[in-house]
Amino acid sequence: MRTLGRLIVSAVLAFLVSLIVAGLFLPVYDIFEGGPYNCLVDGIAACAASIPLSALIYGPLFSIVGVVIGTPVFMAIFAMRD
Repeated sequence: MRTLGRLIVSAVLAFLVSLIVAGLFLPVYDIFEGGPYNCLVDGIAACAASIPLSALIYGPLFSIVGVVIGTPVFMAIFAMRD
């Protein structure tokens, strides 16, 4: 039962982290690429406006990959804590 609890907590954490990374992907990418909505030129408001769009576009891909890769990583972290 303890392992199942760790698995569920690890999957939820991996999902949340992957959504955060998906939301921040487009603003950070625009800084390095110099796209039309550059946070360095337009300010913080342009970055904040592109976070929901980034999460919507990249969210499904990052969530699937993040849960598949992140769950075992979080399980290993929880196992090392004991």
